[in-house]
Amino acid sequence: MTTTKWWLVGAMLVIALVVLAGFTLGISPKLEEVGVTRATRTAALAQNEAYELQLAALQREFDGLETVQDELAVLRAAIPEGAALPAFIGQLDAIAGRTSVTVTEFSSADAMPYVPVVPAPDATAPDTTAPDTTAPDTTAPDATVPDTTAPDTDGAGSAAPSPLVTAENFIAVPVTISVTGSFDAVLDFLEGLQNGQRLMTVTSFSSGTPSADVPDRVTGQIAGIVYVLLDAS
Repeated sequence: MTTTKWWLVGAMLVIALVVLAGFTLGISPKLEEVGVTRATRTAALAQNEAYELQLAALQREFDGLETVQDELAVLRAAIPEGAALPAFIGQLDAIAGRTSVTVTEFSSADAMPYVPVVPAPDATAPDTTAPDTTAPDTTAPDATVPDTTAPDTDGAGSAAPSPLVTAENFIAVPVTISVTGSFDAVLDFLEGLQNGQRLMTVTSFSSGTPSADVPDRVTGQIAGIVYVLLDAS
């Protein structure tokens, strides 16, 4: 082999080494860098999609926040943080004006802690008591008129009390209201009172007999309870 051919083979080997070294030292790291960049971009896109879903959920909650605040305002008006009796009297005057009656008397008693309603035991529970083994009653049956009054259903079907409503934060204030007007107007006032802005439980109602001088006017006596939520949090 001539010297020229050796130089040609040597030059080709040098070129091959240069190309290999360039790929190893220059191109290969760049390809790895591109791969890492693509993986980072894919992860970033996935994270952005997750953030977009969270943002959409927060937006939906924010859109319903105003409705919740309105509902809370209605509830706070029905059960305020304090007795707020002047505001309640103002509501009574407004109801009286709409129903054409006159509020002649208003009084309130001392506040008392609220007593949660305890649900009645399940009447469908099986009777586990021992059977009665005494001798049967052979006396003649009682011929008196049977009791036709409705059974006491207090507490039947009532929901379990909320643990958030306790005697420490929920207060009952007894109130008494007297109004005068026609019998129908007094009944309208009573209905407006039960459906008014302030939550009130009517415990008793009575109306007097119209007088001979004013046969179309009666006096209605209404007793009830308004409520106070001391701790709004």
